[in-house]
Amino acid sequence: MDKYEPLRQAGTNGANFDLDTEAVIEHLKDWDARYGIELSDVKFDAVLVRFDRLPDDVMSLAKDIYEFCPDTIDQHFGCVAEMLNLAEETGEGMPTEMAELVEGVDLDDEDYGLELLRRSLVKHRTAALWWD
Repeated sequence: MDKYEPLRQAGTNGANFDLDTEAVIEHLKDWDARYGIELSDVKFDAVLVRFDRLPDDVMSLAKDIYEFCPDTIDQHFGCVAEMLNLAEETGEGMPTEMAELVEGVDLDDEDYGLELLRRSLVKHRTAALWWD
């Protein structure tokens, strides 16, 4: 079976970023050729990508992911500082994995989300993409 067929069946798209299903698939095919990928958790507006290999310059991949799917930073990694502040205000502890991810990162740097994405890629080799 064509690994991209589930995306076609689900109509996976980033319409709010002018990406139709075939545009999403073309970008994923490019990553597949360069890094090898596996796809899972396919929905009409989301897909989980697992990379078999990462480039030497993982930050370049993080930037490519952000350009392709801005919500990975704008609604996730780039919001970690706010989430940590809220957790502190409510007395909730920081999960160990999150503490490890942010260790040594300047959360006042406007690009800290890219660094967190880069670190997450190194650790998990996955990227959750969604367009809403």
